[in-house]
Amino acid sequence: MKKKTRPLFAWVVFLITAGGVFLFLKTVTVIALRNPDDRNFFYFSVAPSEQMTLCYTNSIYNAYVEEVFEVRKGNIVLKAVRTASPAVMEYYGFEGSGPVQAMNRSLGPTFWIKASMRQDQSLRIGEKTIDLRALGNRGDRVQIRVEDVSLAFILFSGIFRRQDLDASIKKP
Repeated sequence: MKKKTRPLFAWVVFLITAGGVFLFLKTVTVIALRNPDDRNFFYFSVAPSEQMTLCYTNSIYNAYVEEVFEVRKGNIVLKAVRTASPAVMEYYGFEGSGPVQAMNRSLGPTFWIKASMRQDQSLRIGEKTIDLRALGNRGDRVQIRVEDVSLAFILFSGIFRRQDLDASIKKP
């Protein structure tokens, strides 16, 4: 009877080892939102070439603005700026007219924004809308970063446990 259990045990060990190797080698692209002042951080899985939109009200002209970004391998690219205000377009240095200015500006893997003191400010990733003020206090710095992380990191860090942020995530 003991002779039959050894091959079974060997198969179980082999399958567990293969699963562990897969967890450490398979990577997933995520958007990391971090507040270094409050030590809050949240991760959201994204597909390559997926778009995310930063939505806010310009504090000088009190006009709604959307900045559209595309996630690429290790890079965030600003693709367009949308607003109905010509004054905001001029403020940002756009010479063309119209509510949308197309761009292709590479920002690298990381960019920083400051959480708004007064206006609503959110980040849309796919169908999720994240209120950036939920990451900390008004005026705090927020880092938005694209990263490739292993499935093991996701499992061991509780990457998808966003219970603190659930109230601030809206799905249409």
